[in-house]
Amino acid sequence: MYIYSMKKIISSFAYIMIMIGAFAQAPGEKCATMTQFNQRVLNNPEVQTRMGQTEALTKQWLENHPNVLKKKGNNKSAASVYIPVVVHVLWNDPIENITDAQIQSQIDILNEDFRLLNADSLDPSHPFWIYTVDSEIEFCLASVDPNGNPTDGITRTYTDVVSFAANGDEKFSSAGGVDNWDPTQYLNIWVCNLDASGGTLGYAAFPSELSANPELDGVVIRYEAFGDIGTAGTGGFSANDMGRTATHEVGHWLNLRHIWGDDQCGDDFVNDTEIAEGENYGCPSFPHRPGNLCGSGPDGEMYMNYMDYVDDYCMNMFTYDQALRMYAALNTERVGLLTSAGCDNASIINATLNEGNFEIYPNPSTGVFTINSAQNSTIIPVVYNVIGAEVKRFNKVNQFPYTIDLSDLPNGIYYIKNNSLGKSKTKKIIISK
Repeated sequence: MYIYSMKKIISSFAYIMIMIGAFAQAPGEKCATMTQFNQRVLNNPEVQTRMGQTEALTKQWLENHPNVLKKKGNNKSAASVYIPVVVHVLWNDPIENITDAQIQSQIDILNEDFRLLNADSLDPSHPFWIYTVDSEIEFCLASVDPNGNPTDGITRTYTDVVSFAANGDEKFSSAGGVDNWDPTQYLNIWVCNLDASGGTLGYAAFPSELSANPELDGVVIRYEAFGDIGTAGTGGFSANDMGRTATHEVGHWLNLRHIWGDDQCGDDFVNDTEIAEGENYGCPSFPHRPGNLCGSGPDGEMYMNYMDYVDDYCMNMFTYDQALRMYAALNTERVGLLTSAGCDNASIINATLNEGNFEIYPNPSTGVFTINSAQNSTIIPVVYNVIGAEVKRFNKVNQFPYTIDLSDLPNGIYYIKNNSLGKSKTKKIIISK
């Protein structure tokens, strides 16, 4: 493929230049992740050293796990990583104290975008469709706090700070913010009023800084760009009303770079994103910049990638190699998340996904599934959503195959648990209409 051939000519020199460059935050910069990173490099050169070490770990892990994910066109896997999320709401004006429903809408969007269940995903006729992927990464609001107590995964804190400057103060109670939960076990997201003068929507910490600066780990999102209801899209941020800011920043948190490599014709360290001249805004028409200054192919730049700067409605995909890179992060710097108990209630669930005394097919489906049991045992199917809430219950089933109709439920990820005779076997299903 043309993309692969062009990316492979990017030298290690480009990597060094990108990492040591101190990028000033440009007017209207939507994401302050690299600005914050480069400022920390200036303050402490060890930050860059740790980034290089993380890149070496990433490369090694990818070389040793070339087939961890299925490429486009294969059936979705039932296996998935669960990442527990705690959302820290910081508010000065009551409008900033966003609702539980708005927070849940963002969790739903993350699951749709990372599992390729978003309704606006590319059509198979699109040249870039072949690169799209189900990352098999999912998110839930934490149901267990760091002390082992039940939680809804949301903290709410009044602050005297009218607006935060996207400099990390949000993460410290001493500066008017709130301290994070154990970052090795949770994805911390702060939702607050960011200073609008620079147009910053959010920023994230890369995994390379977790061990040295755990108190800085997490993602920050302005309250007008979080989720897709309530305050989303207000305050002059109408182009950011679909929750894609969080998708973008969580991508950084899992070690993804901007597709232009934060430099003209820079390297994002994945092979299957077309090399880009720079960031894109608004919603370009396809193809955008075919045969650009960097030598892109006839299909131009992959501006619809979540790691660009286009409007929310114009971005809709991660690539296969981006997903591999995120998996590498989860198996190296962020490995603690793989055994976190933060999603216990949401994964009624996780330990028995690949076990059980029944099978379900087809999966994914439009909502009509067949249950079969080789043992012809009695099954009482109970359906849960991704946050562990029961959404449907069926009577005893003892004759197989048996058809269940869930077509009245929205697209998404669900779990069917067998509650018969004290047994607890669970299967993951995906509804995609």
